[in-house]
Amino acid sequence: MRTFRRWITASVAVAAVTALGGCGLLGGSDDTAAGGNDKVEKATVKVGIIPQLIDIAGFERARGAGYFGAEGLQVELVTIKSATEAVPKLKTGELDFAFGNWTSFLAAQSEGTADLRAVADGLQAKEGMTALVAMPQSPINSAKDLAGKSIGVNALVGNVTLTSKAVIKAAGADPGQVQFKVIPTANALNALQTGQIDVMSLQEPNLTTAKQKLGVKVVADRATGPVADFSISGYVAPASFVQNNPKTTAAFARAMAKGQGDLADQQTVRKTLQDYAKLEPAVANAVGIGVFPTSVDPARLQKVADLMLTYGELKRKFDVAPIVYRAPAP
Repeated sequence: MRTFRRWITASVAVAAVTALGGCGLLGGSDDTAAGGNDKVEKATVKVGIIPQLIDIAGFERARGAGYFGAEGLQVELVTIKSATEAVPKLKTGELDFAFGNWTSFLAAQSEGTADLRAVADGLQAKEGMTALVAMPQSPINSAKDLAGKSIGVNALVGNVTLTSKAVIKAAGADPGQVQFKVIPTANALNALQTGQIDVMSLQEPNLTTAKQKLGVKVVADRATGPVADFSISGYVAPASFVQNNPKTTAAFARAMAKGQGDLADQQTVRKTLQDYAKLEPAVANAVGIGVFPTSVDPARLQKVADLMLTYGELKRKFDVAPIVYRAPAP
């Protein structure tokens, strides 16, 4: 997931975007900043966000449409680099909610690093929006050709390597014979062009940018077969925060559901992307769009945990049901 943020913020010539400011406020009023109001226990909530990602389109739609403000919430953005960075900040109270990839949050929960609740969904993968790609002249044409080859990833542990291993195995190749190499996202194109790696893992909008700029070819789609409809990312809060602030948590979940729901319309998605990620219209109009669920589905999230166990990213079977937030009855 760091792939999106680093490429878009660090490679303007490639991603054709401008940096998003680290902090901002929207919704509510300064009068409620010190405490609650008639709607929520805590009016100002700090939310950890990785800027520019397509995954956060629902959150940005909720902000832009005023859904948080309508729920009595004032959202203070705190820029983070990853879900892993967010976990300790959630534990210390520096963050009330945080966005990130589900694999990192599930690993933290399973290992006892934190006690979290999955409050809102972010992005569900759909065919055509995330892939392993190679240069057009490369002899690699499918996942079957990846034995002995190198794949550039944003991290050695996470949803990118997890889904890559799954599609490679499904194609009949051995993931153990593939070398995963961490490539700083800003160097992804250069690494491909100069042969530092054979294949790069990309997700939208970077995937479309690479196709348009370099003519890269898709070697394997990372949202098919065993990872079809894969739950990529979402929003969590500490269990203690949820318990102590039930109205605030419910308000955040409702605002997110409205923002996510609006993105069932693809034109709204593309317009939202242009607004917050500053994408060129040619890129925004061509990106492969995933699904923006309005709630966390325990069954889909369980598939992530089960796949993590299969590939050694969890040490034991993990039941996700207890951590999925359920709003109290009205």
